[in-house]
Amino acid sequence: MKIIWTPEAKDSFSQNVDYLLTEWGDQVTSDFLDRVDEVILRLSKNPKIYPVINLSDNIHRCVVVKQISLYYRIVSTTQIDLITFWNNFQNPEKLKL
Repeated sequence: MKIIWTPEAKDSFSQNVDYLLTEWGDQVTSDFLDRVDEVILRLSKNPKIYPVINLSDNIHRCVVVKQISLYYRIVSTTQIDLITFWNNFQNPEKLKL
């Protein structure tokens, strides 16, 4: 399964990593990075493992850690697009999928 990082996913991932490094330190950041690797590995093996939140666009949500969720789209049987890493404490009305 091919995993595509959209520009928004790259940006939001970097912002969350920067925040974790600044506010919580190396260990919390390392734990987050390990969890992201684990989630992506699971997605590559079973893209439908996490709940669908938008059936028409085939968008799923995975809670990576309590504070951050990953939104992704199953594009085809061979491709998944990572859409964004969303801080769950943000206003959900700002989430553009």
